[in-house]
This record gives sequence, structure tokens and C-alpha cells, in this order.
Amino acid sequence: MEQTKTPNAQKKQMKERIKPLILVVDGNTVSQFTTSVILQRLDYHVFPVKTAEDALSVIAVATPHVILTEINLAQTDGIDLLKKIKKDKRTKDIPVIIYTISKDPAYRQICAQAGCAGYLLYPADPDELYEAVQNATEATPRHFVRLTTLLEVIVGVEGIPGHVVRKEKITALSVNGMYVNTMKPLPFGTVFPFTIFLRNTADGGIYVEGKILYSHDGRRGGVKQPGMGVRFTLIRPEDRYLIQSYIREKLMEGIAIAIH
Repeated sequence: MEQTKTPNAQKKQMKERIKPLILVVDGNTVSQFTTSVILQRLDYHVFPVKTAEDALSVIAVATPHVILTEINLAQTDGIDLLKKIKKDKRTKDIPVIIYTISKDPAYRQICAQAGCAGYLLYPADPDELYEAVQNATEATPRHFVRLTTLLEVIVGVEGIPGHVVRKEKITALSVNGMYVNTMKPLPFGTVFPFTIFLRNTADGGIYVEGKILYSHDGRRGGVKQPGMGVRFTLIRPEDRYLIQSYIREKLMEGIAIAIH
């Protein structure tokens, strides 16, 4: 059973959360750009380089949270890069994910033996890429994409006593919940109705009910946006699919590539 953290634990987690830095190593301009854009839209800091030598120069002065590398590189290949990182006491704890266009099945076992934190074939589904990075960087990884966005949401329902209906903004969205930016957050543990508009108010909106997992009014500092984290407790399967499709569409917007 999923346990909900106390409000104080949630606030501490929000204060300590740091956007992870991902070092992307790929000599192919197109795949490097595509991977970097998707990761940036998933709210990661990204530093792209073309060679293993460049990657080693970067980690000599800064420690990324995770390294994502192609196998096929111009000089030193991605497998040798992985081995060098794991043999160095200073860098051995940096997770390395192999993200390669090569379909040779032997590479997967070689990389696993060398200590890689994940192995993906390019181009991976954004959900798969997100999950691999989450597993490598987070003590409690998310399993569903959380998209940074700006959408309209109506809090409350007309005609219900005690409901003051108001419009607010969603700044993060997943198939399981959302973050609502508001100066008037609801109390921790409250279950409340919301209507989400993925594109515009003319589409009728998506009705959900959600439980407030944490909330704050921004007066105590330590967080960027006042508001509340909401986990969906009631949502139709078809509406969950609409949210999933919207997230995928936004992640891939402007990227001319087929994701298999």
C-alpha cells in the first residue's frame, strides 16, 4: 500500500530536491539533439558532448548525476568510457546508462558486466527513457513522466455547498497527479474535485478527483511556487489515456523522429 508522507516530510523533500544534471555523450548530432531536448522537457539539466574524451574532461571538474552514452563514438567507444568511469575511485559511483543505436545483443551483457545502470536502444519511448534515468538518479523513482507545463484547472464544482469554484494553473502533470500553482492551497489530505483543460476551455475539460498530498502558501520560503501536489483518486481510463497522449505529444513536439 502506498504511504503518504507527512506535510513536514513533503516540505523537506521539496526544499532538498535538486534538478539532476545529465551528461549526454553522442557524436551523432541528430540523436544527441533529440535526446537532449526530451530530457530538458522532462525537467533535467543536460550537458551534451560528442566524445568520450570530452565526457572525461567534464567529469574531471563536475560530477553529473548520470551519464547517458552511445556505444559508437569517434575515438574511445562508450563501453571503454563506462569501464574507465567504473575503474576510477572518484567517478565509479556515477550511474552510466548505455543509450545506443547498435542492436548487437552481445553489448548488453558486456555493459551489464562492466557496471552500467541501464541499457536502452535508441530511439526509446520517452516513458522508458524517463524511467531509466529515474531509476539511476532517485532513491524513490517515479515510474510515470511528470511534464512541466502550464494548463488551466478549475478547483471545485458549482452547486456543492462549501465549494468556492476558482480557476488556477497546473505547472506539472502526470497520469497519476498534478501540481496546482495557487495562493490558496487546500489542506493536506483533502479530497477535492478538479476539471483539467489540456488545450482550451472549449473542450469541456477532464473531471478528476484528487487527494492533496502536500500544500503550502509560499510564505515560509524554500520553494519556488506556492500551491499543492495532488494525486488522482478518481479518473476515467479514457481520460487517463488523454493525459498520457498529451504528455507524449508535448515531449515530442517539433521533433521529427519515429519513437518505437
